[in-house]
Amino acid sequence: MRGTSLRRIMGVSTGIKQCQILKMASKRLVLAILLAVAFGALPPAISEVRANGCGDLFLFAFPMQPEQGDSIAIFVTVVNSTNVDASFVVDTKLSDPASKGVGVDDRVVQVPAGSAVSFQVNLQTSTSNPAGTYTVAAASYQGDTLPVCNNCFCSRTQMQFALGCNSNNC
Repeated sequence: MRGTSLRRIMGVSTGIKQCQILKMASKRLVLAILLAVAFGALPPAISEVRANGCGDLFLFAFPMQPEQGDSIAIFVTVVNSTNVDASFVVDTKLSDPASKGVGVDDRVVQVPAGSAVSFQVNLQTSTSNPAGTYTVAAASYQGDTLPVCNNCFCSRTQMQFALGCNSNNC
């Protein structure tokens, strides 16, 4: 009697045998897992760790929706995924919507083995800065001196943020 009421609550017809319900449920489960794997919703069963001596870069800007007159903090993270301490020169360039350079920061960053180091680059804006999309581009170079060549970077990334108008009707 208890099993019958449970089937009614779940909306299962009493004419279906319990073994048939289990077969349908396991087929649905297998289908759901296959779809999740196909669309990358599940993490991989084995995650490989690749050693990269290039100093992988990540960028983040705050505030998320800056306006003219705001001070914008750009956080640059350098990752050393090798098993030895490393030194990188990080070249960070900021440009306005017209691709005009509005800031450059070059610094040597010492990153311990298997860890990351973050630092901050600030951009103080004013009403003279045009509203629009600004670009932050960062490149890392192995060692502790900036090389002479322009395209010999080890790792490179970029991000954009939109600088909005303040109340000056721009």
